[in-house]
Amino acid sequence: MPIIPNLNPNDLVIFCVVAKEKSLSSAAEKLSLTQPAVTYHIQSLEKFTRVKLIEFKRHQATLTPHGQELLKYAEGIYERLVDAERYIKFVRESNLRVGIASVYDMLLTPLLQELFDERDHEVKLMVKSGNAFEMVQDVLDSTLDLAIVPKFDYPGEKLNYVRVSNPEEIVCFAAAQQPLPDAPLGWGDLYKYPLVSGPETSVIRRVIFDKYREIGLEEPVLAAEVGTVEWCKTLVENGRGLSFTLLKDIEKQVEEGRFKLVPLKESLSITAESVTRMDIDNPIIQKFIMLVKKAFNYTS
Repeated sequence: MPIIPNLNPNDLVIFCVVAKEKSLSSAAEKLSLTQPAVTYHIQSLEKFTRVKLIEFKRHQATLTPHGQELLKYAEGIYERLVDAERYIKFVRESNLRVGIASVYDMLLTPLLQELFDERDHEVKLMVKSGNAFEMVQDVLDSTLDLAIVPKFDYPGEKLNYVRVSNPEEIVCFAAAQQPLPDAPLGWGDLYKYPLVSGPETSVIRRVIFDKYREIGLEEPVLAAEVGTVEWCKTLVENGRGLSFTLLKDIEKQVEEGRFKLVPLKESLSITAESVTRMDIDNPIIQKFIMLVKKAFNYTS
């Protein structure tokens, strides 16, 4: 039956440092603790062992015979703890949890497939796709290491934002057979047409609605609210209304003659950015961000 030790490993670690430094003040400085805190741990260890382990005289720490014997075991435990922490750090930095806003799925999926070469085979990648606000919240909650999302004023502090793309134009599109004027439309003109939109958490939807409010109009009439770009395209193709997205999402269908772009008098654009926690420093994250910039052909 396994024995569960009652000994506090922190007491042993601090005991090792005091023995090595031969000074209470020097050990406290190395450990970033106060001298009373270091003294407490040593006394706790001595209380547990019921013997004197260290003599303190004139700011000098000297091991007793019992202390010298215990140090042989404590040093081995200390080294194993350091090795364990080093391994845990390696595991944490070799697992990457990425969130990608659905608007960037098509662009970044090929990148994810070719992300790591043979040298990086130990890196495990977990990818989650969804709305940008959910991705940012997951980074804040530490359930994701980073997220790639459109730039927006997201709630939450302690986050680091890095731009990873040049501005991308938000295009308006309609079914090929949808009757529309040939001349470019203003936002007041667009307001007359029903809109197929993403959910309230869609950044593109918020950008469009903010534009309507900016010119003094209420939110447009929604023909449908859908959760994915694919559903949006299906409804637009069936003549349910106009919609907005990034050109890359509909480029193929435009070439096939299924959709047509609606020329606008005033265009809007968004940029992509990576979101990470300020207290996380992981070289794998930095490598991923560099690859994302390359995928976007970003020039700073």
